[in-house]
Amino acid sequence: MSSIRTARYLDVLALPHVPLTFGSALVGRSAYALVLLPLLYAVSEATGSIALAGVAVAVYGATASLLAPLRAWFIDRHGARRVLAILVLVFGGAIAGLAVASLTAAPGALLITLAGLAGAFAPPLGPTMRVAWGRLTPDGELLRKALSLDAVIEELLYLAGPAAAGLALAVIAPGTALLVPAGFVLIGGLLFVSTSTVGSMAPQDRSVPRQDRGRSLLLDARFVAILLPVLVAGAVSGTISVAVPVVLAEYGGAAAAGIALGLFAGGSALGGLLYGALSVPGSAVRQLVALAGALLVSASLIAAVSGFLAVSVVLAVAGLFFSPIMIVSYVAAHTAGGRYQQNAATTWVNTGHNIGAAAGSAIAGVLIEAAGAPTAVVGICAAAAVVVLVAATLARLTPGESSTGDDSPRT
Repeated sequence: MSSIRTARYLDVLALPHVPLTFGSALVGRSAYALVLLPLLYAVSEATGSIALAGVAVAVYGATASLLAPLRAWFIDRHGARRVLAILVLVFGGAIAGLAVASLTAAPGALLITLAGLAGAFAPPLGPTMRVAWGRLTPDGELLRKALSLDAVIEELLYLAGPAAAGLALAVIAPGTALLVPAGFVLIGGLLFVSTSTVGSMAPQDRSVPRQDRGRSLLLDARFVAILLPVLVAGAVSGTISVAVPVVLAEYGGAAAAGIALGLFAGGSALGGLLYGALSVPGSAVRQLVALAGALLVSASLIAAVSGFLAVSVVLAVAGLFFSPIMIVSYVAAHTAGGRYQQNAATTWVNTGHNIGAAAGSAIAGVLIEAAGAPTAVVGICAAAAVVVLVAATLARLTPGESSTGDDSPRT
């Protein structure tokens, strides 16, 4: 194998147990990129109401996001294999039930209940895979490269997933299309659960005193300093998803907005690949502060340009900094979670992004209505910059900050 200085992504994929563990996790995770569009259309077609369809999607998203830390706690507490198997079976069953119920024109209340059940039991295959990378990689540099690869492929999944779902909806009924993500999560998720890597994520040792397992991560200022830039990245993502269609309304409309937002995702994937290929000096929080600052500066330029080409270039450049923020956060979370809270740590990174995205979308909508898209983008980026400064201040006030460079501890 190559030395850690010359390690390649192929070296990561060639590690023992990686092809099966990572491959099965990706099959299961692809379900999340495929489920939202068929869910929206399935409920709308079954009930004749787009309002009920929107409620079903919102309930699914809310339960999936808000209950994620609780699911992670169960995994850390009771072991990954047992808990993930239950989550995979219930989630897959609920999505399949939604498919059947929508095809038989079931009442909207039942469809919304099934959507909420699916979200509540959504298995954290992504966060668990990121914990698994810590067991599969023999050193900190390969771990960083593995998490870079993971983030890039996840970005590509969410770029291609909605497009694939849209193509499927052109030829099959929405309810039938829902069976595809149900099948993917059951096949990939159960195969992932059966791997030896997941099996090694044992339940917490009940004989260990509670105080030795560590206090809540949200009470740890160092962890909060890691989480705040992720919140900012989510807020930027949510803001541009609302602002860009408004900015490009007169320059190509929805089609132009879709392409421009796709370039943001493409830039993010490229940024993740570049970050994984480089040896970046500095501690985790210093890297996060720098990356979040660059993201905010580049994203705010949307307010200063006009036209499809200029906005697309700005978004592609801003995207370069998005995946690296997530990668650095996941690497730092491995250390912050310690022995007993690794799933909780990586899940909080995901949850922080989701909360930021939801807040960014909501605030952007209100500000755009009141003052226009340019003012909304600048205002949110300015407020987010204050959050980044808080993260930097917390890092300076708390000793023992970990580094993501060559001196990263083994996990």
